[in-house]
Amino acid sequence: MIGLNPTTNSSTMSIPSTRQRTPVTKPGFTLHSNSSSNSIPARIKEVEEEEARNSDYESDKSIDEDRIENFNDLVHGRTESKLTPFGGFSKPDLEDGILNQDNIFEDAPWKVVLAGKGNVSLTKAVRIAVDAGGINKHKWVGTLAMPSDVVPKSVIDDISTSLSENYDCEAVFPNDITFQGHYKSFCKQILWPTLHYQIPDDPKSKAFEDHSWGHYKLLNQLVADKIVDLYKKENGSSDPNDPDNIIWIHDYHLLLVPKMIREKLPEAKIGLFLHVSFPSSEVFRCFAQRKAILSGMLGANCITFQTDEYVRHFWQTCNRLLLADANEYGITYDGKFTMINTIPVGVDAKSLEDFLGSNEVNEWRHLIRERWSNKKLIVSRDKLEKLRGIKQKLLAYEKFLLSNLEYVDSTVLIQICPGATQDANYESEIMSIVGRINSLTGDISFSQPVVLLQQDIGFEQYVALQCEAEVFVVASMREGLNLTCHEYIIATTEKKSPLMLSEFTGSSPLLNCNGEGAILINPWDLKRFAELFKVLLDMGYEEKVKRWSNCYKTICNHDSRNWVANCLQGINEGWDYDHSRNLNKLIPFTRDVFDSFYFRNDGGKRLFFLNLDTPSAIASANDPNSKFHKLSSNSAVAAAGKNGAFSEPSRFASLLNELLSDPLNHVYLTSFLKRSDLDTLYSRSPNLGLVAENGGYIKLTGSDKWISIIDEYELEGWMPQVSQLIESKVERLPGSHIEVEDCTIRFHPGKSFEDDRERSLSVLGDCIQHINELFLDQDGVHATLIRNVLIVQKNKLSLKALKFIISYYNQKKQGIKSESLIEQYQVKQVSGSAPSTPISETASLPPIASPISEIHKNQVTALFLSGGSTLIDEPGYEYANSLERSGEIPEVLTVTVLSADSRTSATYSVSGKNELLGILSKPVNDPYKSHTA
Repeated sequence: MIGLNPTTNSSTMSIPSTRQRTPVTKPGFTLHSNSSSNSIPARIKEVEEEEARNSDYESDKSIDEDRIENFNDLVHGRTESKLTPFGGFSKPDLEDGILNQDNIFEDAPWKVVLAGKGNVSLTKAVRIAVDAGGINKHKWVGTLAMPSDVVPKSVIDDISTSLSENYDCEAVFPNDITFQGHYKSFCKQILWPTLHYQIPDDPKSKAFEDHSWGHYKLLNQLVADKIVDLYKKENGSSDPNDPDNIIWIHDYHLLLVPKMIREKLPEAKIGLFLHVSFPSSEVFRCFAQRKAILSGMLGANCITFQTDEYVRHFWQTCNRLLLADANEYGITYDGKFTMINTIPVGVDAKSLEDFLGSNEVNEWRHLIRERWSNKKLIVSRDKLEKLRGIKQKLLAYEKFLLSNLEYVDSTVLIQICPGATQDANYESEIMSIVGRINSLTGDISFSQPVVLLQQDIGFEQYVALQCEAEVFVVASMREGLNLTCHEYIIATTEKKSPLMLSEFTGSSPLLNCNGEGAILINPWDLKRFAELFKVLLDMGYEEKVKRWSNCYKTICNHDSRNWVANCLQGINEGWDYDHSRNLNKLIPFTRDVFDSFYFRNDGGKRLFFLNLDTPSAIASANDPNSKFHKLSSNSAVAAAGKNGAFSEPSRFASLLNELLSDPLNHVYLTSFLKRSDLDTLYSRSPNLGLVAENGGYIKLTGSDKWISIIDEYELEGWMPQVSQLIESKVERLPGSHIEVEDCTIRFHPGKSFEDDRERSLSVLGDCIQHINELFLDQDGVHATLIRNVLIVQKNKLSLKALKFIISYYNQKKQGIKSESLIEQYQVKQVSGSAPSTPISETASLPPIASPISEIHKNQVTALFLSGGSTLIDEPGYEYANSLERSGEIPEVLTVTVLSADSRTSATYSVSGKNELLGILSKPVNDPYKSHTA
């Protein structure tokens, strides 16, 4: 793995965020500024780095706590230092001589020390995985938390060599301006606040400056280039399919890196883990660089979030802003599949339990009990920021005490606020509330109701406070995952005290335990918040044990040991799924291939299932140069009728006459057209089977009747609502129109796509998001964009039609009675082909209800499936290939008309449907007879 912690080894690559500047090296000196002349010798002072505490357990501190607040001082320390103009030195160039970087940095000693801060949960989890054998070999890649402009290249090279050879770390050295612009400007003033629902609105904010985005891109590119070089050097000869050959990228600082690596290493396994929250699409769309960020993330094979809510938000955002399509496994965008899953970070429960028994912790517990004897302690630890909900917590606590005065002298809220605040006004508000609460007690000899510690404390002391607490409170307004509450559950093993947890933290769905775990609060609901203080303080022991036990089991099941293994497994599965679909490396479909397939079925039936609508490329809606931007103005048949193009579908049947003349063949054309359109086009081909509206209606070969495999009552549940939604969009998009068919709704942006493309994409994205969000789970309805026409219908309807037709011909082999088949697929006969034709009862469907005719006595032993590379076609390819693997159908041939840069599960490819029809239309020659002759 690649990151900046010098404690591990692997060929799996992990990239922690750029905040990891703190873990590694600094020169063994610092610059001091003082106005006194006699302090000048102290300006060049060698400083020994304090060795990091080597305890068995390190606190999983929030990944955003290490903000490198003094970076500016380090960078500009020299320029801000001023020598007194009087008092002993008269040479004006003395300062430059003393502070010359060649004199100081060239020879100054430096050392590598363990980091006390940073993403401890990540580094510790990897170390555990290495010790357990879950990771064989790894490297870290990241940046250093030190200014590098003033450090000579020779020293930087020495540092890099030491890190690489001794600590398996590869350091990236951006210049100081790039690092500042990336981390302090874009990450901390734009990305992090918006991801936590705090949209920057200050005109002086960096959010309104483009240069910070340039720094963000540059640093991401530097990291990506380092990884690519390292990957080629270390893993260039390795099989990309090796489960250990992985690049694992971490957090919002490096969201563009996956795509940057993908462009240079198209076959690499890449994972991305987002430690912070992911907002709703309505918030994320406020990013000026929203599409670039999303497409950068989608360069990964697998993106992992902390909660299902964040997954849902990401899915909806990609639907809306990129018009990307999705299924239950992930997102398909620009022909590439990315798995999306939920695997929350955990704590190392076993190490923490061992740490609780240490002498240091027990001594602090004894001191705490002495200091607050007969007091009920409420403990909380947050940075002094508005997002942490400290103000709401204190107001609720004040309200609780005013309503229950008997608790004023028996309860103490200990609020720990590590680090310095950046908001003096907010700090003033907090101090005012604390003073007001502490004035409630009438006896100053008693301890105050609130103890506010504006400093961090030792981890032993903090854990001891958790052990002695009656209640632990987390009131964050928004937080990715709060591991302090996980630690609290382990720490309160003896007392089994309850946890009060904000419903807006990533931990809340995990520790709620279906209402039997942590008590969830809405920090904005002060009345209920105040009431819950009393509820938890007075909670009975049996309920405490029940709730604590549920939380404890959950934390043990989602600990850091399992987290790494599950994440790496997800990356491998995402890569496998994507690579199970070939990327323009398909076997060319030729006449010889077809002839061989045709005569290998030993006299059984051959089933041809051809989709001639979606082949020849599905254009990307994000490609303004695509010719398909101009093909969405009318219904399909009406559009085909223009300029004489209507004759093209009508000649399909004549080209397929060779196949139709063989009684062993059953040929079906599937289309998004209506039944009436298909009847018009293929009225002279009674032996040609037809599938209308991508699977909703079927006309079996040799029949003149249409049958339906959809439930008309289900249609009534969603079609009117979807129609109303799209009609409201049509009113706002001049030139667009809606087309409502029997089981399909189409939204054509029409001329608006040319007049106002961005507006059209925005409206289409809104429709896709709303429809998939409201109807996919409950009604199985899916909205997808094909040729820039929004198509709404039941999900995988084409696959359902294919399964039905195969089962229809293989009833005897599968042992299925006709009645069972009718019931299973909800088959009904349609009286005619006109739109909205009434659907008859199944009893009036003699072709299926009657015994199987003689023509069906031979089962289907060969299946030919052809189409495009859309989400309508792909499930069919996967299903057909599975039939061949299982032996249910011995000969299967899947052929796609492949667009550029698309992945598909098909086995063979042709460049266009004319080439496909040309092969199918020629007389078939038996290759085995020719060979024998």
